[in-house]
Amino acid sequence: MTEGQPANSGERSSFLHLTGWRPLVLAIVAGLAGAYGLFLALGEPAQFQARYVLNASRIADDDLSPLELNIFVEEIAQTARFPQVENAVEDRLGLINEEDYDITVNQSAASAQFVDINVVSEDPTAAQQVAIETGIEAMTITLNSILGGHESAAEQIREVIAEDEARITELVIEAGGFTPTVAYDIAVQNVLQRRLDIANPPQEPCLLADGTPSTCDVEFNGPSLAELEAESSRLAPIEREFSTVDANVQAANDRLADRNNSIRETQTALSAVENERENNEILDEVVTEETSRIAGLLTGLLIFAIPAALLLILLFTVYDLLRRKPAVEAPDAVHFEAAGAIEQESRRELPEAMITPLSVVDEEDLIRDDDGGGDEPLPPERAKESRWGRGDPKAG
Repeated sequence: MTEGQPANSGERSSFLHLTGWRPLVLAIVAGLAGAYGLFLALGEPAQFQARYVLNASRIADDDLSPLELNIFVEEIAQTARFPQVENAVEDRLGLINEEDYDITVNQSAASAQFVDINVVSEDPTAAQQVAIETGIEAMTITLNSILGGHESAAEQIREVIAEDEARITELVIEAGGFTPTVAYDIAVQNVLQRRLDIANPPQEPCLLADGTPSTCDVEFNGPSLAELEAESSRLAPIEREFSTVDANVQAANDRLADRNNSIRETQTALSAVENERENNEILDEVVTEETSRIAGLLTGLLIFAIPAALLLILLFTVYDLLRRKPAVEAPDAVHFEAAGAIEQESRRELPEAMITPLSVVDEEDLIRDDDGGGDEPLPPERAKESRWGRGDPKAG
């Protein structure tokens, strides 16, 4: 027979080592820690949230497409997160981000032209001021960047126009001081006229040698037809280049006009942003209210209760690992012989056998009457019923 093995302790059988009285201790410690954290959270000052919406369409160009407007709004939202915006707010209000207030700026999900500004602070007035100053600084930086882009593009267009105009001046000189288009048209007309004169020479009145009046061909003293055709061929490429350059100048002037218009609109928008503190035309206040304290209370509760519980479980585990288990002696085995006499045990008789003894009868068996008068054969039907059955009820 194999000897028994020592049983594992209750602490070892539990994964978290929480058996017996330990869950109660854990609940008490975690509850006290959570209560302390809840007490600290209740002692924190109230927080106020100021929610503002920036309507970017009021400062955007009127000719912006929906996609361009979406890009403009996204640029304002991203600019609001720049460090220079936080520095400007600190310089104006003396408030530091993540110490005196918390702010989130995102493009609104309700409309592509809105920017949501949410500020949380202990002072509701400070929250409102931070939201306004953040929006103003973000718009100012964005608009100045856009204005710089417009001015740079306008300057590049002016340089292109200046180069094209200088080339036009050169072409006019090459065309003999006339606009190349006009000079080329004149040269073509001269060629056509000379060809017509050659085919049908003009006539004028004249006197013959004998003094008789008559008509004579007009003598032409100007350039020859070949010279006129050569001049027309020379002016043709000059006229084509002039037409191209002149069209470029006109297109560049149109772009410059658009840029100048955008510059004026951006400057107007910047003026509106500078006056936003007094006019309130771009930033709309949604609400300024006290924030819910549920999240803070839950945070204060869990931030102490959970570490305390984990630390206590760790202590239980370390204690169980370091504690030595007492040696448990194995019980002595009882040896016996498998072979041997089995004592006969008394068997209990059936209840029926104790009342009426069973008897086996046959047709030829005889039964004695109660009066002892002698043997008497059973009738056939009686013997048949009593076969393998009980004896006669009259029998003792």
